[in-house]
Amino acid sequence: MKTREEIITSMCYTYRHDYGLEKQVGTGFADVISSGTTEQERQWIWSVMAQIFDNDIAPYMELKNEPTT
Repeated sequence: MKTREEIITSMCYTYRHDYGLEKQVGTGFADVISSGTTEQERQWIWSVMAQIFDNDIAPYMELKNEPTT
């Protein structure tokens, strides 16, 4: 079973297929046509996906690898 972080990371890749690629910035025209994300973009995408997961998915599921209370 996946952890919360693995699920959120998977959601990030679903949202942006190039989520894990490092975008080369500062190279001029290549910035516009290159694939990838900057560290700031990855942090923003992860925080949005975490918010969606925490608010709209997690309340309706039980992660098997987390202790129940």
